[in-house]
Amino acid sequence: MKKASLVLAVLILSSGIAMAGDARNGKKLFKRKCKSCHRLGEGTLVGPSLLGVTKRRSGEWLHKWLQDPKGMVKSGDSVATELKKLYKKQMPHIKAMDKKANREDILAFLMENDK
Repeated sequence: MKKASLVLAVLILSSGIAMAGDARNGKKLFKRKCKSCHRLGEGTLVGPSLLGVTKRRSGEWLHKWLQDPKGMVKSGDSVATELKKLYKKQMPHIKAMDKKANREDILAFLMENDK
C-alpha cells in the first residue's frame, strides 16, 4: 500500500498537476516584474488582466510563455500571436522567468487569486 501511494505521488508531481510554487514569493515577483503592465482585476494596462489566467491556460503553456514569450510568437502559437495582435505589444523576456522556481512562484500566486 505504501509503495502504491509513493508511485501515485511521484506520477502526480511529475505530470505537472501539482504546482509547488511559493505564492508569497510569487506576489513579490508580480509586484516587481508584472504589475507595471498587468492587473489582477478588471481592465487592462499595457497587457491583459491576469485574473483567471490559470483557468484559461494550462500550466505548461504558462511556463513556456513566461520563459520565452517572443519564441512562442515566433513558433506560431495561436494564443501568443493573438495576444501580440490584440495588445499591439510583445511581452518582453523577463530574466527572472528563466528560473523554473520563479515561474512556479508566479503561477502559485496567480492560482491563489483565481480561486
